[in-house]
Amino acid sequence: MLKIGIFRSRVLALGVLTAFVLLLTPVSPFAQAPSNKGGSLTGQVFSADMKTPVVNATVKIRNINNQKEFSSPTDKTGMYIITGIEEGWYTLGVSSILGDYNLSYGVYIKAGEKAKLNLSMKGSGVLEGKGLGSGPKGFFAKPAGILVIVGVAAGGGLAVYSLTKKKQEVSPVLR
Repeated sequence: MLKIGIFRSRVLALGVLTAFVLLLTPVSPFAQAPSNKGGSLTGQVFSADMKTPVVNATVKIRNINNQKEFSSPTDKTGMYIITGIEEGWYTLGVSSILGDYNLSYGVYIKAGEKAKLNLSMKGSGVLEGKGLGSGPKGFFAKPAGILVIVGVAAGGGLAVYSLTKKKQEVSPVLR
């Protein structure tokens, strides 16, 4: 079978072979099916000190393309949740007894994912937002992605070993 020195251990040979097969396996069977349900946006609204929650405020988002609006009131802890949001770019604003505030940048909502955004009502009607990440993890944080990374690392290690391995040269004079 394989008689190269690195493959003397069957476990190592099997590991490298498995990593190679996993590297060539298509990832589409591991991918999640796209969700047809809308996305959601959740978070808390705070006053300028980022400690005091704003109660009974209304968080509104408006789709930049079709002007469709979604809104939600805040509860006693300043929490809001807006569900059933179509995928796309949105502008965001908050209305409360403290005044009307607008976020100075757009927010992109993906279908089937949960976005988290805490808001602070700063002076001059400006909102400051701090995103908390999205729901699903990226591909390379999932088991299939980790196996791809391990496979690539194993293949790279084998390539470096093969390139640096010195071969015995036979002199044509000493035959």
